[in-house]
Amino acid sequence: MEIKQVYTPGLAHCSYVIGGRHECIVVDPARDVDQYIDIAASFGLPIKGIIETHLHADFVSGHMELAEKTGATIYITSKAKALYKHYSLSDGEEIRIDTLLFKMIDTPGHTPESTVYIVSDLERGIEPVIAFTGDTLLVGDVGRPDLFPDIKEELASSLYKSIRKIEQIGDNVEIYPAHGAGSLCGKALSSKLSSTIGTERMHNYALQIHQEKEFINSFLEDMPEAPDHFSRCSVINRNGPAITTELQKPAAYSPSKFAELIESGHIVVDTRDQLSFGAAHIPLAYGLSLKGNFSTFSGWVLPPDKPLLLVMESDTDLNLVLKSLHRVGLDNIRGYLNGGMEAYSASGLITARLKSISITELCERKKNNELVLVDTRLKGEWDTVHIEGSIHAPAPDVRKRYAEWIGDKPVAFICNTGNRSLLAASLMLNLSGMTDIINVIGGTSAWIKAGYPTV
Repeated sequence: MEIKQVYTPGLAHCSYVIGGRHECIVVDPARDVDQYIDIAASFGLPIKGIIETHLHADFVSGHMELAEKTGATIYITSKAKALYKHYSLSDGEEIRIDTLLFKMIDTPGHTPESTVYIVSDLERGIEPVIAFTGDTLLVGDVGRPDLFPDIKEELASSLYKSIRKIEQIGDNVEIYPAHGAGSLCGKALSSKLSSTIGTERMHNYALQIHQEKEFINSFLEDMPEAPDHFSRCSVINRNGPAITTELQKPAAYSPSKFAELIESGHIVVDTRDQLSFGAAHIPLAYGLSLKGNFSTFSGWVLPPDKPLLLVMESDTDLNLVLKSLHRVGLDNIRGYLNGGMEAYSASGLITARLKSISITELCERKKNNELVLVDTRLKGEWDTVHIEGSIHAPAPDVRKRYAEWIGDKPVAFICNTGNRSLLAASLMLNLSGMTDIINVIGGTSAWIKAGYPTV
């Protein structure tokens, strides 16, 4: 048996290629599927099976595209009610692929159709050796049960029971989850990307809560924010995503044509660095730097029903941008600005700017009560440490809360480095009508490094 873990930065997603003697299987594939074909080729084995542990919420799966390219069978629980061609599994059902025996167990909780696959290497014996735990059991955590607000109490109760089932698999069994630290599918994920059931029994805080009521209360409180695209991606994965090779390829547009398309309702996504965006950008552009968590925040804030136009630092960024947007179900990408902002500004078209200040200037202006400071990090980061007197609002929440800060004072946005605050500042510029908007470069990381006070 041979196993290869594939990690997708930004989404903190883990997928797997596992090979037997003659065939291999892909577990929870991302949408850019050529990487799995390459790994299978390095194994010298064809891909014969594709396993989905659940209808992934934070990314669009590559199961359909991989099946089309390889002819592999897709396996998923009957509870998923998948609408594409697949092999439907019942709780406890076993499937043998080559020298590997997979047993699927329903483990609802993170989502209603979450499952775990226990794997035996029949060349060694019938005893299970690994488990693909999806987002049910993570390293250091379990999957959040609050993504379906109408049934969150029911899901939390189901999750408690599912964890008790997983504990019985065997302490020696290695676990391979679908996410690691940085994912919003849990609140305390480890940066370690594999573990054993025994290790998790000893060290995973969620497995230490033995009273069901206490467990439910714990997992319905203080959960990280849930991005907009979570529910959208689940629907896409149930229906079957479009094949990316069949999508319309983005065109290179001249500045004048680009401006015409904006007037007709296209949305501009500016992927450049915060300093470049600050100096000059197209009015109403979303500031979504590739240096930040681009996939997650694009899926979170960009309207999925609008055609997208790209502004990039270089045309060489195009493939990465497309992959990142496709991962979160944003497929309607019409084109990009030929020649970038240099060509746009040279054409004489109107540009906007975003003020930037250092943490030194922020400290002085804050002492003099000259501005409103909004911290755009997630709640867990804010709770750990923040600047006294700042207002907490995760960057995407600016869409709902911007009116609170409209007034006579400038509004400054801060995050840990300046990328999320760039997004927040661009949203404030677009929605409020204010021009005195500021991005704090260096962020809280620079503030703390400089020794300025925090609470």
